[in-house]
Amino acid sequence: MSENRAVTLYGINDFKLEKRKIPEAGPGELLVKVEVSGLCPSDVKIIRYGGFLVKYPVVLGHETAGRVFEVGKYVDDFSVGDKVTVAADVYCGTCENCRNGKENLCEKPLSFGYNFDGSHADYMIVPRAGVPRAVFRLPDDMSFEMASMSEPFACVIHSMNVSNASPKNKVAIVGDGPMGLLHVIAGKIYGFSSISVLGLVDRKLNIALELGADKVYNRKEYKDVQSIKSENKEGFDIVYITVVNGTTIDEALQLVKKGGKIVIFAGVPAHSVSFNLDPNVIHYSEVTLLGSYGYTYLEYNSSVHLLYKHKEAIKIVSHVL
Repeated sequence: MSENRAVTLYGINDFKLEKRKIPEAGPGELLVKVEVSGLCPSDVKIIRYGGFLVKYPVVLGHETAGRVFEVGKYVDDFSVGDKVTVAADVYCGTCENCRNGKENLCEKPLSFGYNFDGSHADYMIVPRAGVPRAVFRLPDDMSFEMASMSEPFACVIHSMNVSNASPKNKVAIVGDGPMGLLHVIAGKIYGFSSISVLGLVDRKLNIALELGADKVYNRKEYKDVQSIKSENKEGFDIVYITVVNGTTIDEALQLVKKGGKIVIFAGVPAHSVSFNLDPNVIHYSEVTLLGSYGYTYLEYNSSVHLLYKHKEAIKIVSHVL
């Protein structure tokens, strides 16, 4: 066996690249050799601010693609060499939310990179509770880079489902980062009538156009949000906020049409954003304000298959380190 390098977090702003012993798969477990581990903004967030699920020390990382390296006793569903991706969370399956089909809101999850060692390492253990539920086979010809995007894209699919997205919708996506661009891909799959992206970086906005966005707005040039709304008649059916702060929430309320929906997709460090909401905006325009968090295993499975069919998503990968 080779060495097992791991990025371990010991506390806020205290992380190290270190060598660890390669773990062994116990009964019911899998040992996965990690080929690609995506860097999620939440990795940066917990490094800087911590989080309520974090238990130190912990190996970071949860956007995982690799191969099964060792199969624990009693595991019949997988074999050594299987190409797999692993969901970021192992849901308990017994809490009220899990029983009601809202497993993304599980009360007692094991979360890779938070309270269980994750995939910013050469090898990672998938615990017995996650085998086989949280492990998904990959097509043989699917790249590991694409496969590592299954977890964030599953979050985007959940965002679509939370908003009851339909082909007739005219939508705005606030943010031109990876999650905003993945919303563009999902929007094309769902057949939105029009997709507009609001961002700050021309290079990323050009990628949005390549992925199928109909209009892009660099906010450095379009400083007046009302001018964007006026170009889109009465406004947007759905506004997806992938960069969350007081300004973007306020502007989303201006962009959405009467009877429309706003989806707060991204999280922020605890207590870092405060916002004063005028209830009349919600009342008189019947605007629905929604949250979107995580995904179900069914949505994760859909993510793998949709990404396999839509290989243009690889354009979102900016760096391989």
